[in-house]
Amino acid sequence: MKTASGSQALFDDFLPHLIATLAYRLNNDLTAKLRAEGINVTRWRILAVLAMGDGITINEITQRAMMQQSALSRALTTMEEETFVRRELRRDDARYVEVYLTDRGRALFNGLEVVVRRRQKRLLKGFSPRDLGTAFRVLRRMNRNMER
Repeated sequence: MKTASGSQALFDDFLPHLIATLAYRLNNDLTAKLRAEGINVTRWRILAVLAMGDGITINEITQRAMMQQSALSRALTTMEEETFVRRELRRDDARYVEVYLTDRGRALFNGLEVVVRRRQKRLLKGFSPRDLGTAFRVLRRMNRNMER
């Protein structure tokens, strides 16, 4: 029979569990910080994706933000009503709708980015630039492996 510490050791050596635990902690932390600023994670993801380059389709946002299209559509409707985003038909192909941040949406993102950058700094505290480079390469490779 395994002891509690023996069972924990099994989890500590199981990489998917460590990744899931970290993701859970990061998500809870982000949720709390964003709630204090009056926004939820879904809306933050949309803002972040659009801040990296807006004028993209709903399908592109869905993929980059890792969201279901129905949740994205509902959030975009609300964010458009609040004038954080605007949707326009693509000029050369009206079958596609492109989404853009408004000035108000960009200002909201910029204000929240400070909170998120502080969180990332806390996460990466004590790592050397070399260790960080290695960590990013390893995580990117794991993501590529799982895409296959």
